[in-house]
Amino acid sequence: MARPRLPAAKAAVSGAAIHDPARFKDRKSPKKTRPLGEPYVRMTDDQKVCWEEYRSELPWLNSSHRPLLRLACIWTAKMDEVDFGVSATQALSSILSKLGATPVDETKVNHAEDDDEDPADRFFGRSH
Repeated sequence: MARPRLPAAKAAVSGAAIHDPARFKDRKSPKKTRPLGEPYVRMTDDQKVCWEEYRSELPWLNSSHRPLLRLACIWTAKMDEVDFGVSATQALSSILSKLGATPVDETKVNHAEDDDEDPADRFFGRSH
């Protein structure tokens, strides 16, 4: 089975577009995507917290990801419950994989390698 296509936005964040520019040269992104937006009104407070965490950690998400992200937030908010079983874990893992948010995907993201001083370090006492 062929590997699924990597969305252009994720390719840019992960560095794949830099690694193999010819592969992404003629790739078109959806033209009318909107930002991810605010959490659904009917979500619980815990689910809304999960939404904000995912929004900050997965910058390539847009409005087309909203239904999957909602499911991820529902399952993530339930993780600390006693009856969160194997099938729930598998469902959450599958959803996160579809959003590009698994630990395997994290290794593909192009993290900055500069050693610039973080301005927050002086407030949080991180020594160099």
